[in-house]
Amino acid sequence: LPVFFRLQKTSVYEYLELRFGYPTRLCASIAFSLQMILYMGIVLYAPALALSAVTGLSRNLCILVVGSVCTFYSALGGIKAVLITDVMQSLLMFAAVGIVLVTGLQSFSVSEVFQIAGDSGRLQFFVLDPDPRVRTTLWTQVIGGCFTYLSLYGVNQTQVQRLLTIRSLRKSQCAVWLEWPILMVLSLTTSFAGLLIYAHYKDCDPLLAGIINNSDQLLPQYVVQFANSTPGITGLFIAGVFSGSLSTVSSSLNSLSAVTISDYIEPLIRKLRPGTKVALPAHFAPLISVCFGIVCIGIAFLTAVLGSGVLQASLTVFGAVGGPLLGLFTLAMTTTRT
Repeated sequence: LPVFFRLQKTSVYEYLELRFGYPTRLCASIAFSLQMILYMGIVLYAPALALSAVTGLSRNLCILVVGSVCTFYSALGGIKAVLITDVMQSLLMFAAVGIVLVTGLQSFSVSEVFQIAGDSGRLQFFVLDPDPRVRTTLWTQVIGGCFTYLSLYGVNQTQVQRLLTIRSLRKSQCAVWLEWPILMVLSLTTSFAGLLIYAHYKDCDPLLAGIINNSDQLLPQYVVQFANSTPGITGLFIAGVFSGSLSTVSSSLNSLSAVTISDYIEPLIRKLRPGTKVALPAHFAPLISVCFGIVCIGIAFLTAVLGSGVLQASLTVFGAVGGPLLGLFTLAMTTTRT
């Protein structure tokens, strides 16, 4: 973060050009673009599943509506609109998880939830198998999780661009430290909410029973079944699920627009017309955001064929691309010989 603050560049990948040349910068920005396009499709698909399960609307219609709304306000408002809406949307995300916790704890105590999960082999805190092919072990979570979050919060254009909008480096670093406990609470509560849902459905799997047709619909199915008696609760939950998607897609659209202009278009113009001052029209960035939004909606339609689930697919995307990018930036910042 101090390095990017000193540079004050639009794209973090401009740093790689200073160290390794433009081809390296171009490869890194292309990798980032592919990563975020795939990821946006995944996170747009998730709330569409939830809305479809709760309302009975067509999943494709839900994808189209959510993607259009998000693209619209991201293109018009820019990074300022993204940051303001992110704050409100984060509160709604906590509200959605809170609905599951409150309704679930009315039927089970905390000790009962952990007892049921433990008896069924759902708790895997200390699996020490060194085999990297085993998905959930202590090593994959600590080592893999560490590098995943380092790539997300250290060198990802979407996150760094948010942090660079803060006035000073010190305040930006404070924002990262503040985000740590907030994210930790959200992760712990969502994990416990999953255990609560399992406790309710341990004797009757809605997927096997044909009530839902996708495992990612389990959470909205639970809310409809157990929290629907209170007016407004289902709507609040859907708002929370949508908030997680909208905040991610909006910031991703904004960062993709910045990378496209800074890493692709401006260098191309300077190469074709040396000495020309690059000054793109004001409407150019919103237009690019709209184009990426359309691509995002198309990817969301394709995401339906994934059999691995939304969470696994998103982690795979970030691991496959985020790891190499983290290695590239680490190499650039720690050695001059390369």
